[in-house]
Amino acid sequence: MTSTTWLIILLVLSLAGNAALAFRLVRTDRAALPPASVPTALAQSSGSNPELALSEDRLESVRREVTAAHELLRGRDLELSRVRALLKEAQEKSAAAAMQPAGLQQELHVARQRLRTLEGEVRGLARERDDARSDADGLKRRLAEAEAEGGTPLGPNALSPAIPRRLPLGRDATSDSSVDGADLGPLVVRAASVRGDRARREGEHRREAFLLRFVEEMRTPTLLSAVAAGVPHGRWSQSAADRACRNLAAQVARYGDTLGHQLYRPAGSDGDLTGLLRTALHGVAHSMRLVTRGEGPGGEPNDAAIGVALTGLLSRLGDSRQREHVAFGIGDGALMVLRDGVWSSVFTPGETAAERGLRLPAAAQQVRCARLTTRPGDLLALCSSSLADLLVRPEVGDWFAGRWAGRQPCLTSFLSEVNVPVRSPGGDRTVVCLWDFGDARETPPAES
Repeated sequence: MTSTTWLIILLVLSLAGNAALAFRLVRTDRAALPPASVPTALAQSSGSNPELALSEDRLESVRREVTAAHELLRGRDLELSRVRALLKEAQEKSAAAAMQPAGLQQELHVARQRLRTLEGEVRGLARERDDARSDADGLKRRLAEAEAEGGTPLGPNALSPAIPRRLPLGRDATSDSSVDGADLGPLVVRAASVRGDRARREGEHRREAFLLRFVEEMRTPTLLSAVAAGVPHGRWSQSAADRACRNLAAQVARYGDTLGHQLYRPAGSDGDLTGLLRTALHGVAHSMRLVTRGEGPGGEPNDAAIGVALTGLLSRLGDSRQREHVAFGIGDGALMVLRDGVWSSVFTPGETAAERGLRLPAAAQQVRCARLTTRPGDLLALCSSSLADLLVRPEVGDWFAGRWAGRQPCLTSFLSEVNVPVRSPGGDRTVVCLWDFGDARETPPAES
């Protein structure tokens, strides 16, 4: 039995004992003190001192017994009060104990739900890992077959996603893929942009663009490379991305002489350089808003329809054992370097998740820039976030490194390699690759 049951039994026994004691005292008083016996005896034997003394002794004895009984009753009352206090405390503890399992049960339920969620995430990551390994194995197999048969990197019979099954829809649609490039002495550049798998399946248009432009306004020969990525569901994202690239070239040309001093002068200030680039991007933002002028609720430009992440690179041309570059941008683009067969990120316009979510034209004030140098044999890849994610995946990144390290592909081969059929989140792929061979005489011929 529980402690509460024992306390209730003890309380009942105490009450029964008190009742029995009270009944006994009443009987004792009636037997010891008859109502008329003592006065009668005293009246009849008023002159008998022995009987009077005996009666007084009996009366005193009865008084003592009554006093003792009262003391016993007070003790019983105290004991009963203590028992009641113990009973109340036991009831409170029992109520608290009854409530505690409910709280523990709720915590256990939440913990189990969290465990199920984590198990689902682990299973998803395992599937992605297995898919990546399967894709890498397929790529290696097709590459080996192509090299053995002398065909393209995808193999002579491979079904290349470069041939879409649907034309893009929408008034802002553009070509499915585009490619460009040039051999500028020791600096070889190739650029390509292709529509993502998801966009091809759903008939959406490509939303990314690139630009290669020789900056004539700078005294030192300089190449401007840019990659712009529109928001996935922006109605005019392709037009905005293309306009951002073209107007960036116009703004760099506008401030070309001043930018050249800040880029290549030994005493050039990074603060002044950032200020110039911020001014240029404000001009780019103003040009982008012309795409949707009058489409907002009050006739103003609709920034949500033209959001663009923009990443640019200014590279010094000519023979050089230490080539200087300045990377700048806003959003989630990236500048990767391939050195000694290993890819690493050397610049991202956004360091935090919030900064990577910034877009032009609204965030023109948030431009970031960084200086870097390359040495002969390095390969720089200025790319959108979707292709950057592929380059950091171990198997896929190794495949690209094996195809691009130390060689300059022809334009069609480069487009096929960017458009390689590997499973990805589905975004467009856009990249500008720059091979630095140091001196023009060390530049190998282009490969088909």
